[in-house]
Amino acid sequence: MPLTTTSASPRPSTLAKMEDRKRPAISSADEIAPPSKRVAVNGSKAKDDPLDMKEESWVEAYTKGAIYRQMQEYSRKASTYESRLEELHKRSVHHDDHLRIIDAWWRQVLDEMELLLTDSGVTSQTPSEPPYLSSVSFKDLHDFQKHLSEKGKGIKSRAEAILARLASSRGSIKPDAAKLESKVAGLLAAQKEYFAKLDRLKTEKDQLSEQLNAATLRYFKAEKKLDRAKSSQVQKMEQQAFANATRPSASGDVNTDSGETNGNSGELLLKYEEATAAATKQKEQLDVFLAEIKALQDENSTLKAKRDTLTDEDFIRTDVFKQFKNQNEDLIKRINTLEATNKQLREEAERLQAERTAFRTMLEADANQVTQELESEIILRDQDLARVRSARDELLAETTQHKARLDQERASVEQVKALASAKEDRITALESQLSRLQQSETQQAVSPDIEALTVEELRLKYTKLQQDFDSINMELPAIEKAYKKMKELAHRKAMDFSATEERMSILIAEKSKADQKYFAARKDADTRNNEIRSLRHQNSKSSEIIAQLKDLESQNRVLLGNLEKQLTDLKQSNASLMTENKKMEVTSLDAVRRTESLNKQVSDLSNLVKSKDAASAVVRERNVMQETEVEKMKVRLEHAQKDRDNWKNKALSNSSEEEEMLRTFALCTICRNNFKNTALKTCGHLFCNQCVDDRISNRMRKCPTCSRAFDKMDVMPVHH
Repeated sequence: MPLTTTSASPRPSTLAKMEDRKRPAISSADEIAPPSKRVAVNGSKAKDDPLDMKEESWVEAYTKGAIYRQMQEYSRKASTYESRLEELHKRSVHHDDHLRIIDAWWRQVLDEMELLLTDSGVTSQTPSEPPYLSSVSFKDLHDFQKHLSEKGKGIKSRAEAILARLASSRGSIKPDAAKLESKVAGLLAAQKEYFAKLDRLKTEKDQLSEQLNAATLRYFKAEKKLDRAKSSQVQKMEQQAFANATRPSASGDVNTDSGETNGNSGELLLKYEEATAAATKQKEQLDVFLAEIKALQDENSTLKAKRDTLTDEDFIRTDVFKQFKNQNEDLIKRINTLEATNKQLREEAERLQAERTAFRTMLEADANQVTQELESEIILRDQDLARVRSARDELLAETTQHKARLDQERASVEQVKALASAKEDRITALESQLSRLQQSETQQAVSPDIEALTVEELRLKYTKLQQDFDSINMELPAIEKAYKKMKELAHRKAMDFSATEERMSILIAEKSKADQKYFAARKDADTRNNEIRSLRHQNSKSSEIIAQLKDLESQNRVLLGNLEKQLTDLKQSNASLMTENKKMEVTSLDAVRRTESLNKQVSDLSNLVKSKDAASAVVRERNVMQETEVEKMKVRLEHAQKDRDNWKNKALSNSSEEEEMLRTFALCTICRNNFKNTALKTCGHLFCNQCVDDRISNRMRKCPTCSRAFDKMDVMPVHH
């Protein structure tokens, strides 16, 4: 398990303080120029100028110290981030290897399934993709899910095709083919493993090439810096800087003017000494590392020589090889015995299969003969059925003709009845007309001149005419009714005549078709009669064959009982062989599991050794960095001790001028009573907190030194 390192993140309050301290003393870009100074007249200068310069230099040194501390914090964070990055890189390599192994395992499974189809001659379609993954690294979850879905679709399609071919082509595999298939499967597995290793080595090669490019770039930069450090001009400038740093000051005014340059040269000297100490320490560490590398190279060369000089005899002498050889010989003996028994069983099975095929062919021939005879009988029965159906059709045609004739006669009788009723109506009408006409004739014969008639005669005449008119009115409906009936009967008769003509034409066409069918049926009947005769003859023969088949069936049943007994014996022997085979498979699986567990233990131990080596390398790097830091701290401690001794000497000498100068430098410039402990962020000047609070409460919110405005939020405590 890799150790998780927590980044040393500072607290929010300290971050806020550091941000406040890192704020520059000048707020705006227009005020980059230094603060205004009083112009010296006749060689004189203001008294407050050196104090202001000292305050500004002190603030600048303070901000530089804060920046330096923050940079150290950043360097510590960078070291922790580098360690975490290295651990994440190791994890990514492990996961990439895991994914490659999974893909190779799937490809091996599919190839082994395809090898089962070699006996049936079915070849599988090889995919167009390369035999190893082109790129396993993915950017985000969506691309990885897409990668898995594509791989899953390909695996499912290939597996379905392979299983379908397996279901369609199940055949026996010979022992030699099985051995060859096992060898091919082992070679394919080794090939997939080599492909996975090749992919990993390619990725490592790319990473190492990138690291080599970065190292060469750093080497070129370091070479340029070394050439610059070796130049004579740079050495002269360093000697001049050291001479200026060690040269004593002439007067107090010169010290105040060149204090900043001396401070810079002292800092440069301190840094130079720190760098030289770190370089010497790193050189010593480099020599130690080179010695260790040389020893490791010698050890590696000796181990390689031993590995190359190993012979087959060395392997043969090992206990593992002897045990494996004994197991292999036992397996070969068992396989030979199993092959012999399998050969005997195969010969017996082939003999039984031949007998079974002969018996099946005989049964099929007999069954075909019986079916032919039955088909001939069916043909005869079909001919009889066709003849019966033709007779039935003739009888149906006669009955339909009789029914049609009866319907026509019934219709003609009804028409005659209608004509008789119309005739009776006409007779009644004619009788009434005859009686009327007779009366009118008698009246015409008797009637005199109309003008000579009297009123009574005229009245009688009128009544007589009225009666004639009424009788005529009574005759009209009967005449009209008779006329309508005659018209209807005539129209119906005409329509019936046209319908009968059409029916006659249709019946003539149907009669011609029926005649053709009749002649065809007669021909079919003749052929069927001939077939019936032949089928009867065959039926007589088939009855004899059936009797013979019954005898054969009884004999076959006895033979089948004997074969079933032999089959049960063979099944028992096969079951015993299967149990022995399963035991052998279990032993082989145990051996494979042991080898896999040993390989897994070896891989785990190698991974543990790698992780320990990586952890030790990280610890060594940290130790190297800490040793360099210790050397730098020693140099700083020496300088601090020197400064302490100087200040002790100055304190023992009781130099009142320096004490007064330091006291005035530390006191507030407003009240001259309290020490400076509060800074203004806008300009960077220092005062005591009491004076600053008084000015804020009195609304005098301008700096007394530079007159720059400030607010309560611009006040920052420097120390307590």
